Amino acid sequence: MPNIKGGPNIFRTPSDLKDWAIELSDACGSLIINKKPNVSKVDALIEKFVMDYNENLEKFNGEEKTKTKTN
Repeated sequence: MPNIKGGPNIFRTPSDLKDWAIELSDACGSLIINKKPNVSKVDALIEKFVMDYNENLEKFNGEEKTKTKTN
C-alpha cells in the first residue's frame, strides 16, 4: 500500500481490507520484537479507513433512497 490515502477503496474486496489490516498491524509495532509504532502511518491508515467507509456509506444510502423512490 505505497500511497495510503490514494488508491482503491479498501472495502472493494475482502483481500483489500485484509491487506489494509495487515498494514495497520505492522504500523502498530510489536512488543515481542521491540518494534515501535509508526504513529504517522497508523494515522494515515485510520484516515483512509474513515474516508473509504464514508464513501461506501454514501453509496449505500444513495442506493437505498433510489429503491425507496421506485417502490
